[in-house]
Amino acid sequence: MTLGTVVIGGGTGFIGRAIGKKLKNIGYEVLTVSRQPDLYSMSWNDLSHDGLPSSCVAVINVAGQNVLDPKRRWTPGFQQNVYASRIHTTQLLAEQIQKMKAPPRVFGVISGVGYYRTSQTETYTEDSPGGNHNYFSKLAADWEAASTLPPDLNVRRFIVRSGRHFSSN
Repeated sequence: MTLGTVVIGGGTGFIGRAIGKKLKNIGYEVLTVSRQPDLYSMSWNDLSHDGLPSSCVAVINVAGQNVLDPKRRWTPGFQQNVYASRIHTTQLLAEQIQKMKAPPRVFGVISGVGYYRTSQTETYTEDSPGGNHNYFSKLAADWEAASTLPPDLNVRRFIVRSGRHFSSN
């Protein structure tokens, strides 16, 4: 018996795979939403058409074009792709949550520390201002805003503003 289904947008990526593995180990069923679906995932088009499964207890979105892709130049077109790959996927997940008869308990988004101004001395908290000083701060602020749900849904929202991610494998 599982603890319920957690849907992970971008679940086939670097961060999504790690989150999914941990959740499976503690007893959740994991369904990923990906541009390249497989047996245990659905496409973004499938999500748009079919919605979230009724067994969904949580939704986490970590989808997004890799901003450090060494094969891509930092052009306006690439920046738009980075932006759209985060904002549109988060908006779609939020829309699907709102359509559910019994919405999940939790909706989480992992944005970035780029929300804050760069500083050698400042200590930031979740209440610190940010989100309006450069491309990355606007991206993070808009990504977080896209995850906003109506309060009457009673879905707890969490946001993680993370930095770079590395792994030995």
